[in-house]
Amino acid sequence: MAERADALIIGGGVIGASIAYHLTLRGLKPHVFERDLLGSGNTGRSAGGIRAQFTTETNIKLSLYSIAFYERFKEILGADAEFHQVGYLFLAVSPEQLEQFKARVAFQRRFGVQVSLLTPDEVAAQWPFLRTDDVYGATHSAKDGFAGPYEVTIAFANAAKQRGAVFHEQAEVQQIVAEHGVARGLQTSIGEFSSSVVVAAAGPAIPALVKPLGIEVPVVPYRRHLFMTETFPEIPDPIPFIIDSGTGLYFRKETGGIMLGMVDKSDPPTFSMNVDDAYLEKLVEAALMRAPILEKANILNGWAGLYDTTPDHHAIVGSVDEVKGLYLAVGFSGHGFMHSPAIGAALSELIVDGAAKCVNIDPLSLNRFAAGAVVEETNVI
Repeated sequence: MAERADALIIGGGVIGASIAYHLTLRGLKPHVFERDLLGSGNTGRSAGGIRAQFTTETNIKLSLYSIAFYERFKEILGADAEFHQVGYLFLAVSPEQLEQFKARVAFQRRFGVQVSLLTPDEVAAQWPFLRTDDVYGATHSAKDGFAGPYEVTIAFANAAKQRGAVFHEQAEVQQIVAEHGVARGLQTSIGEFSSSVVVAAAGPAIPALVKPLGIEVPVVPYRRHLFMTETFPEIPDPIPFIIDSGTGLYFRKETGGIMLGMVDKSDPPTFSMNVDDAYLEKLVEAALMRAPILEKANILNGWAGLYDTTPDHHAIVGSVDEVKGLYLAVGFSGHGFMHSPAIGAALSELIVDGAAKCVNIDPLSLNRFAAGAVVEETNVI
């Protein structure tokens, strides 16, 4: 006999934990299934960035809702998200990029984003460790920042447990059970569970899991590396989360050291999370070019995680036509952690009320690809 639950959530990362918490606020007691340990997957491997500097209305509104939530995180959940509003600084290194930045700023301000356009001299004055002779301008929003992905995941999970949610760790979902186009439950490594609500929120593992149901989810995994230096007081706290739009380099302070990453667009899709030493060479070259003082820093360690990426760099969130009661929350393209409060709130509203009210997630429907209603997010790190 299958164990009955109000809802079944696949994936114990920050998205699954947030959805579970928000469903408990509506009186449901979901079960969450994580094949490893909570927050041990791509959530725990992320840089923890939180920003509203996007180029589409949907992503901006998801960010604004989530930033407001993170600002009140301790009040709401009784735990510290380690949220540091140090700002995000995007550097433009060509006249064309500067024009794009100007358009972005105008667009973002329409939705209430507090963002400034800075001159190269202003950048050099505020952050003198940066090389700026090739910088044409920058955008900066002091409301952006970073938080602790693991801390946030555990806080959501603990709050959900207090309200009756059940989390199953080291429990792998083997099959989504559906009959006559209706979700019936899950077959897992720890037994069968039944529910009329199933939420698929396990990142790049989801396409293979829903394919037997006749659902094609255009999500591809891309590897992203992060490296940490030893304590580096030569660049004092606080500094913004800095993004070099020329090389794709990004870095910020973390526990006294520097966390560095870089987008390598030549990296093919992969499920591998092995660290590539050749990648480190490219990263160091880009880092020394932008902040020469980093020559004095020593790399302490590195790791890799996966972005579950969609063609338009927007998440896929919502119900599916093929199976009633099945909901997707995947394809966040590196933005899952920052948007997790909004996604949990909006999807819980969709499940319980039939429509999301806090943020409109209709543009994130899987159907947008077949309908040709795709709007690409271009400010992707």
